[in-house]
Amino acid sequence: MGRGVRNMAIKEAHIVLARCPQCNRRLYGIRVEKQPDHWALTWAFPIDESKAKSEGYDETVLNGTFHPSPDYNGCPFCGTKTFLHCPRCSKITCYHGESYATCAWCGLSGETKTQNNMSLKGGSM
Repeated sequence: MGRGVRNMAIKEAHIVLARCPQCNRRLYGIRVEKQPDHWALTWAFPIDESKAKSEGYDETVLNGTFHPSPDYNGCPFCGTKTFLHCPRCSKITCYHGESYATCAWCGLSGETKTQNNMSLKGGSM
């Protein structure tokens, strides 16, 4: 009897870049995987800026809602599993519950607010 091919759906996944303001704005990548109604953050890892650029991670643009998966490890430097989305540069920075924060990418400061739908950009480093 022959063997069949198992139907395994290929999951859409991308890497978005983030910076940690508690660790001298160090760069890290976050693997996000497409789910039916959101993007799931699945894994975070430190990455060198030149490596991120050569892999094209700085050009990633994703739209939607983003939620950590149950086993998401969080920022490899400070451990947080939450982030801020900057309305000016559309990049993300670690978030620790503060009501006033500064983007680790472009320096925009302001009050924080809950946001459901967003557009994330890798952008130039």
